[in-house]
Amino acid sequence: MTAYLQTALDIADLARSGHPGAAAFAFSRFAYPNLSVEAYDARLDAMAERVAGRGHLALRRIVAISEGLGGDVDDYHHPDNSFLHLVLDRRKGIPISLSVIWIEVGRRAGLEVQGVGLPGHFLVYVDGQLCDPFHGGEAIGSNEAAALVSYALGGAPRLDRSWLDPVADHAIVERMLRNLDDAYRRRGDLGHWDWIAACLTALGVGPAV
Repeated sequence: MTAYLQTALDIADLARSGHPGAAAFAFSRFAYPNLSVEAYDARLDAMAERVAGRGHLALRRIVAISEGLGGDVDDYHHPDNSFLHLVLDRRKGIPISLSVIWIEVGRRAGLEVQGVGLPGHFLVYVDGQLCDPFHGGEAIGSNEAAALVSYALGGAPRLDRSWLDPVADHAIVERMLRNLDDAYRRRGDLGHWDWIAACLTALGVGPAV
């Protein structure tokens, strides 16, 4: 783990300074050393330049409708869904990776976009409107959010109002890393554990055992 720690510390700095997308691209280079971060960053810039107006619909028109980015319903737990560059290429991912793309594109377009970490699902606020990037960026309310928790975890629909509070960017990156670790473990692949653990340690949360 110590071999990765300095890079992990740099990733943690990016996460804490309001750049979850940059942090996600940076940790992707552990698994994809030849990744051209600049090329994918430019793609996000180009998407942001096409956002016209304000509100969630302006962002949805570009990310979900024009670019066709939505949920991977066929192989939800595949590790590819946690790497932003592969999500952009494949146009599908899990809720949190799609949400990070919404955050990056929206903020670059001058919108206020924040992550919302429901148990078992991830959403965003766009200019105050709660949206679900996994399901085409639809605007939702508290009842729909409660149903998403039920679908993810089982049981009756339920919602603690605190679950709708925006989460810090570094917490988003932590959750992405934990999701990725879970995806690899489901496949019996522990070869990435050292760098994931280094990143979690650098974020100050420590790896799961």
